[in-house]
Amino acid sequence: MLNPDWSKVINNSIEILQKSDNGIVLLDMYNTILTPEEAAFNKVTVTPYNALKFIQQQFSALGFDIYKKENRIKMIALLEEIDRQMNEKRIAKL
Repeated sequence: MLNPDWSKVINNSIEILQKSDNGIVLLDMYNTILTPEEAAFNKVTVTPYNALKFIQQQFSALGFDIYKKENRIKMIALLEEIDRQMNEKRIAKL
């Protein structure tokens, strides 16, 4: 079974959202994401693309539907619980 690289997908998703403008990213012919400034400065032809759809497709390929609000809420709860457990272990070591 293929081991998904969640870190890479998460980092890529953050980069996509940071480069998006109102949820739209610009892709060049190589599917590289560009900001409007980069596209204009480099005189590159781009195609607008829905950033959230792009991110959703990446996560769906790894088996996680980010469009389901319950999945996002559960993931946040899981991460908060992991943080709480790790903090308790650190305090116990002191």
